[in-house]
Amino acid sequence: MTQTLFRWLSMLILLLILSGTSLAIAAEEQIYTIKKGDTLWGLSERFMDDPYYWPNIWAKNPEITNPHLIFPGQKVRILDGRLKIVPAYPEAGKAEDTEQSAPPTLTSTVPESIKIKSTGSGDGFILTDETPLGLLVDSVDNRILLTKNDVVYLKMNDTTSVTVGDTYGLFERGDLIKHPQTNEPIGTMMYNLGFLQVTEINGDTVVAKIGEVFREIARGAELFEYIPQRKEITLQRGTTDQGGYIIAGRDRKSTMSVNDVIFVDLGSDDGLVSGNLFYLSRPRQASDEIIKQAGSIQLPDAVLGAAVVIETKAKTASAIIIKSADAAFIGDKVSVVTN
Repeated sequence: MTQTLFRWLSMLILLLILSGTSLAIAAEEQIYTIKKGDTLWGLSERFMDDPYYWPNIWAKNPEITNPHLIFPGQKVRILDGRLKIVPAYPEAGKAEDTEQSAPPTLTSTVPESIKIKSTGSGDGFILTDETPLGLLVDSVDNRILLTKNDVVYLKMNDTTSVTVGDTYGLFERGDLIKHPQTNEPIGTMMYNLGFLQVTEINGDTVVAKIGEVFREIARGAELFEYIPQRKEITLQRGTTDQGGYIIAGRDRKSTMSVNDVIFVDLGSDDGLVSGNLFYLSRPRQASDEIIKQAGSIQLPDAVLGAAVVIETKAKTASAIIIKSADAAFIGDKVSVVTN
């Protein structure tokens, strides 16, 4: 009896050892080494069966503050349905490996079919040369603030161009926006209040009904072209390598991070379109100790995150931050991703 029990215990211990070894082997097999040409998009497609997962890889690997810092030779852990990139840097002094170690950029992972969720709640724009199409002048009652389904009267600049069923965006003027580098006026912040639709035209009097409302609406609201709010944004590679700056934040925000809307001093005149990807950056300052030891030194900019263009005007654009390694401020740099 004792011998039989001993044999069973021995077999159980052996099985536990073997299973532990198998688990260790399985865990080891879930390590992948990045090769030249690999991208976040490709890794997501290969290991997650979902190429649209790539923003999550970046977002869930906060130590990778710069998407360029992904090199051949780095390790990727595949664990519990997640990809964990182990930070790695190419060895210094290997000039012959420069081409081999060139990091794949995040934009390599951005085919036109990828979509990013937008705010969908009225982001506004910066008024530069645009002219309002008309004004909301009155309503059917004496209430000061107007809301959804209220019937209102419009004064249009050109009544002959208005037809029943036309839709217009409602906007309110905000602060004067000055460029953070030059202090020169750029334009006026316009807050998106909602939209309305024309229901009747009697001579010069245009009657409309307010549709969706994003903010409180009052008489005097200005009418501009109606652009339906985007629920999703299709990413597109940029065609301009121009750089610019964050010139404003929505709702007067001065500190921005993930899901915040920013405004930049680049627009359609610069070749910018909805869906273009920005990198956000800031000059990196060397410490006093380093300056004492090495003298004046030019350091690469610190990458703060990334943003996607929502809408463009001629000289400005709105964008939503999709990745944040550090807080972004008015005056920080933006660079369009083109490759």
